[in-house]
Amino acid sequence: MDMKRVKVCIRCANFSMRELREKAEETGCELKLGCIGQCSGRCPELSDKYFGRIGNEVVICDTKEEFFERMK
Repeated sequence: MDMKRVKVCIRCANFSMRELREKAEETGCELKLGCIGQCSGRCPELSDKYFGRIGNEVVICDTKEEFFERMK
């Protein structure tokens, strides 16, 4: 089975990077940090959401737990 690739913007996505790294290791995901083109500055509706790219899909969640579940 292929490893899931997760990409999250360190500036916009509202995650604790330490917690995100721990979850990526726990779930066996390859974690990349960088812009995903969904800047919360340009998309103010995302300012209180947790989001990133999982595989080729942009995933937007209300809670970090929901996002972490999608990483599995």
